[in-house]
Amino acid sequence: MNTKKSLAVVSTSALAAGMAQGSVVYSGPLNLQQIYTSGQYRQGVSMGVSGTNDFVFGYEAGAAKPYVDARTFVGTDPGAGGTSGIMSLLEKANTGLPVTPAGTMIDASYATTYPAVLAGRGYMYTDDGTTVVGDWSNTATTDAYVGIELALSGGTSYGWLEFIDNPGTTNLTLVDWAYQSTPGVGIETGVIPEPTAFALGALGLAGFLASRRRR
Repeated sequence: MNTKKSLAVVSTSALAAGMAQGSVVYSGPLNLQQIYTSGQYRQGVSMGVSGTNDFVFGYEAGAAKPYVDARTFVGTDPGAGGTSGIMSLLEKANTGLPVTPAGTMIDASYATTYPAVLAGRGYMYTDDGTTVVGDWSNTATTDAYVGIELALSGGTSYGWLEFIDNPGTTNLTLVDWAYQSTPGVGIETGVIPEPTAFALGALGLAGFLASRRRR
């Protein structure tokens, strides 16, 4: 699994600077597993930016067809609970998903290379069981990221979803996700906020305010 890097906050001034550059919303460790079977092969996920699922991941009726789906369904999609239409996948023109490693900046430049597919589905390997469109392996385990865009009220925000795809056991795991809440600000795959550092920054600010009140 990729080693996560944390956003360190060393002072209240650094905290303020970080807030000006954007704020990362992080899911925390999820490790949601979807194993391909003939009866149940997908699940919906809410990122908390809508009243329903924001995307679906799993298998499209075939062990060689792992996918992520940000499509807006009319009504309710059986087994998935519907999706919000807020999220778009950043993918290749043939609806294939590239293998995006840790340390990649997801921003407007990335979206130029892999344009957003509105209300679309991205395939990690094949799209019909035989035609290879994605860069993920069908024989080896891959731990990588999928770039996303979110259409939030202030504009377009960038983010990522981390997956581990194990073709040997037909097991697709959503490890975690993150996105920038500030529109237009890029986010590096694998970089997450450090809760302890943010807590220390808040405590430092609280101590500073308390000392001023005592004067």
